[in-house]
Amino acid sequence: MRLITSAAYVGQELSAEFGEIPPAFLPVGVARLYEAQIARLGVKQPIYLTIPETFTPQPHDQRRLDDLGVVLVPVPEGLRLGESIVYAINSIDSPPGPIQILHGDTLIDDLPGDADDLIAIHAEGDDYSWAAVDLDADRVVSLEVIAAGHGREDTRSVACGFFGFGSSSALVRAITRARGDFIGGLNLYAHERPMQAAQVLGWYDFGHIQTYFRSRRAITTARSFNTLHIDATTVRKSSRDCAKMQAETHWLTRLPTPLLPFSARLLDSGETGDVAFYATEYQYAPTLSELFVFSSIGRATWKNVLSSCHDFLTACAATKGSGSGDAVLAELAVAKTMMRLERYASETGFDIDAPTSLDGRPLPSLRRIADELRQAIDLDTGRSETVMHGDFCFSNILYNSRSARISVIDPRGYVRVGTNSLYGDSRYDLAKLSHSIAGRYDHIVAGRYALARDGSHGFSIEFEPSPHHRWLQQALAEFEVDGISAGSVAVRAVTAGLFLSMLPLHDDRPDRQVAFIANALRLYSELQGRTP
Repeated sequence: MRLITSAAYVGQELSAEFGEIPPAFLPVGVARLYEAQIARLGVKQPIYLTIPETFTPQPHDQRRLDDLGVVLVPVPEGLRLGESIVYAINSIDSPPGPIQILHGDTLIDDLPGDADDLIAIHAEGDDYSWAAVDLDADRVVSLEVIAAGHGREDTRSVACGFFGFGSSSALVRAITRARGDFIGGLNLYAHERPMQAAQVLGWYDFGHIQTYFRSRRAITTARSFNTLHIDATTVRKSSRDCAKMQAETHWLTRLPTPLLPFSARLLDSGETGDVAFYATEYQYAPTLSELFVFSSIGRATWKNVLSSCHDFLTACAATKGSGSGDAVLAELAVAKTMMRLERYASETGFDIDAPTSLDGRPLPSLRRIADELRQAIDLDTGRSETVMHGDFCFSNILYNSRSARISVIDPRGYVRVGTNSLYGDSRYDLAKLSHSIAGRYDHIVAGRYALARDGSHGFSIEFEPSPHHRWLQQALAEFEVDGISAGSVAVRAVTAGLFLSMLPLHDDRPDRQVAFIANALRLYSELQGRTP
């Protein structure tokens, strides 16, 4: 039996960042922590996961847990760790035998093997409350809880959240004798059944706000054409696409002063051989994509997020360039979309001139849709260029809850390759914001959608429902910057076209490309009033 203990909600600091969720459901990259935990535990079943009795997983999570062979064990709230473990073991219809326990806020790369009666230990912990381990050679003599702030001089190794027990019934008896105290129960168990200490190196603690972000930085995702290296202070981004790296560096170094508080701080840049790089300060903050897809934060926090996004885009619009915003939008949202759509057709053989359908309703071909979207964009407004981020989507926006301010990363830095520029069109940034909220781009990247096909050109796509997603989409319709509404026809048309434009960039994920097509059809249909 293997048990992941996640029967209490995260503490106050993490709750302020992500809402009221159990620790195993914290976001890590484009997935939840439980997925990484189960990947390291292996495929042997069953795996039991305790959750608070009042917690209901989202439908996608429930399907994912079912696919992974995980059985949820709801536990009454207010129990101590030892009491919740005893409750879970007694609730599981399984004969007494060996059991492995992994704490729900813990991830270990080099998990010990299947040996019975062991405790995983690490050479040091942080200045929080830990269980220090007294050893006799590699045998566990006892464990002692060191209160937060009192362990600075303690050189003992600490228990790091993974335990093996040869007898679940003996463990239940020991914890019960210790009046529900887990560490007390471990000491009683170890007195009766000798326990081995197993030293581990790859230990990540997600249980506290500081350790969460420290652990999170070690588990990152990046597009194939970029390489990220993250340490305690910096994020170093490198690529053989030197022009792209130079454009991003140019943007970061030439931002007007009012925009600097909203941007990552550049620390270094340069070239090594055929690779260009730049380094920015690592920020201990979640991305909006993590909050949008995985958190349960409330409307008040999202209002602060949108307010800070508005402040940033307004500050961008206040600095004008000498060129035409219409020309920029024509390049990015019209010419680029058609060029990439034709590239996708050439690379995959998908017929972009054949009619499509969504949920059984007939729609035009992708080429015709791209042309209609172009006609919906007014390219004769006379607008001047303004400062433009160019990729203002949720995955490139961090949110600091302490300052209630966003910070942007990974700017575009150019309109035409080889010509670095701060400037562009505000409508494009609004469309990028819309493609995360209304377009649900981050849900597609995270695989949190249901897709069906009817032949080669018939599609259906659904996303998991969530109250804050619906509210954000309504709030987006009222979002206005420099006289432009995010709910305008032009911005919505650019948003739909973005999903067609991205198709060849995701050739490593054909499933995602199909989802982008289905989603473009959905957004086009809504724009045309063909869906409720």
